[in-house]
Amino acid sequence: MATIRYLLFMSIFAVPFWAIGGYFLYQGFTVNPITLTADGFNLKTFFFLMGGLFTLIPFLFIFLSLLFVIRKRNKIKEIVTYGKPGTAKILKLSDTGILINDNPRVKLLLEISIPNYPTYQAEKTLALSIIYLPRVQTGAIVNVLADPDDKYNENRIGLVFE
Repeated sequence: MATIRYLLFMSIFAVPFWAIGGYFLYQGFTVNPITLTADGFNLKTFFFLMGGLFTLIPFLFIFLSLLFVIRKRNKIKEIVTYGKPGTAKILKLSDTGILINDNPRVKLLLEISIPNYPTYQAEKTLALSIIYLPRVQTGAIVNVLADPDDKYNENRIGLVFE
C-alpha cells in the first residue's frame, strides 16, 4: 500500500513533464516535415526528441527511486526475518563527518548479547536521528535485532528504539 502511495506521490511531480512532453509530441505530429530550426535541424525530429525525453525521463526517475525504496525495505525485512532480539552495549561511538538530512552518520562498535548465543562485537554505520543521539552514547545499552549466524554483516544488525 505504501508503495502505491509512493508511486502516486512521484507521479504528481512527473505530470508537468508529461504535459510538456505531450505538447512536444503533438507539435511533432502537426509541424510541416520540411520545416527547419534556425541552425538547420529538422523541427519535426526536434519535437519528437524533446517529447520523448520529457516523457521518458520521469518514468526513469520514478523507476530508479522505486528500486531504491524497495531495496531499503528489503533490508529492513531481512533484519526482521533473520534477527534475534537482544541488547548491545555501545563500546565506541565515532562521527563519520557525513550528514544525511541534517542527521549525523555515525559508526558504532557494539558488544551484542543475544540470549542462548555467545556475546560478540560488531560494527554498525548508520545515519542516526538527532532525537536518538542522547540514547546512543558510549557505555549505553540499546535494544537490537541481530543475526547471530551472520555476526559481522552490518546489514543484519538493527537498533530498536521504542
